Amino acid sequence: MTSYDSTNDFVVPIQFISINAKGYIKKSDQNLLRFEEETPLKDAHPFFKSVLSLFDSKADHIKLDCVNLFEHYFDIEVITRKDNTGVIVLRDRTGFYNRFQEMAQKPDESTIFKEVLNLKNELLQEKEVFKYKFINNFSHEVKGPLNLINAFSSLLLKGALDLEQTKLVEAVKEQSDTLGKYLDNIVELSQLKKEKPELANAPFSFKDLLNHIHFRFNAKINISNNTFEMLISKDVPEFLIGDKGRIEQMINNLIENALLYNRGNHIKLEITENNRRAGKSSLRFVVHHEGSIPDYLEDKHLLRDLEKIEPEGLYFSIIRELVEVLNGTISIRKIDDNSTQQIINLKISFPLHHLQLKTKPSEYIEKHHFAEKVKVLVADENNTAQLTTLKTLISSNNFDTTIYNDPRELLEAVEKHEYDLILMSSSISQVDSIELIGIIKQFANTNNKNIPIIALTVHTRKEDLATYRRAGFKDIIKKPYTDDELLNSIYKMLDLKKFL
Repeated sequence: MTSYDSTNDFVVPIQFISINAKGYIKKSDQNLLRFEEETPLKDAHPFFKSVLSLFDSKADHIKLDCVNLFEHYFDIEVITRKDNTGVIVLRDRTGFYNRFQEMAQKPDESTIFKEVLNLKNELLQEKEVFKYKFINNFSHEVKGPLNLINAFSSLLLKGALDLEQTKLVEAVKEQSDTLGKYLDNIVELSQLKKEKPELANAPFSFKDLLNHIHFRFNAKINISNNTFEMLISKDVPEFLIGDKGRIEQMINNLIENALLYNRGNHIKLEITENNRRAGKSSLRFVVHHEGSIPDYLEDKHLLRDLEKIEPEGLYFSIIRELVEVLNGTISIRKIDDNSTQQIINLKISFPLHHLQLKTKPSEYIEKHHFAEKVKVLVADENNTAQLTTLKTLISSNNFDTTIYNDPRELLEAVEKHEYDLILMSSSISQVDSIELIGIIKQFANTNNKNIPIIALTVHTRKEDLATYRRAGFKDIIKKPYTDDELLNSIYKMLDLKKFL
């Protein structure tokens, strides 16, 4: 098994070793070093004698860096439990440490100069990684309360509320959704600045996409007694080939940006075709709104540094990055002091023949009443997230739920008890869920070896989803989620015949 080290951008081989209360090797995945099971750990190498002394200390999570074992250098993590058992995690960092040894042994100017350049480059990369991690961690912490608001609002709206109460709950949920979108946009912007994403290249109905956008924003804007108008030229293709999600995101942010600065009661989106050439349609998107914009958003003042972007410039910053990814152009034009246009020109492929696309069936939650309750283990250290998940599961009356916020107690539970499902947060007590699922798969009892595990996380980029899938997660639920989204995902994972 391997673990991805995002700080240094390379894959670090990893091994798990389970130790019993007597200091004997209970299990080992043998990925890096060979250990005889049911033998004393101290006999494997003199270093492990000192490791065993840590099991008697009050510390429950200890990290040791640059340990020389069997001509390799390891970063070692020791996780101890209350019953004096534990897990040792070995990470092979031989290449990393050898590199610095080589520099020390060859102290000539060219080697030092080259290494200084490398270190400066790595420092810049680590600064970007730190910024990205900070934004992600901040988003993760804020989305815990948002998750509770979303799930509880959904539950309340299904209850017996009068009209005024319904409107109040809907208003709370709407504002929660808005804040969630702001957070998503901040994370999205930091990611777009970190690396350019891969674009999908699939046919889709542009007409259906625009109808969906019109319906959503028309309903949203009408609530505030404003009007939203969408004018689409007849020569605009009905079908396009490209990244539907990114194009929709770009249009959504154009309109959201107009809403942010609008000082009138009308917003208009116009889409026309400039020309067609070589299987591509050059489309022009223009959003009109009343009111001026800050000077720093004008063409001559477009900012590129995340630290310099004012909060109100967030939507436009994301639009600019998206347009750059899609190889288009963007400009903002002041018509006068009371009118502004946002203009995007984009070349998009279109099919040469008529397409008949399959429509995706709508998601709905089927009501189930189980004869036997599903035994669920929830692994999450955040009290708000625990309450959200627990309340949602209780509302269905189909689950017997146990919550753990300590990885040691979690591992003990999967060794001693049987479960039908695990819901796991991104990290628990600083142990990453990617590593934790590896430990569970290695050391769970026979009945829990193939238990479905669902990740509850804010990290849902394409790369994140691939990492979760490779690690063994059966599904990934993005925070914040509604009660229906959580239950629907769970029911898909279960063999329902067992419980009905």
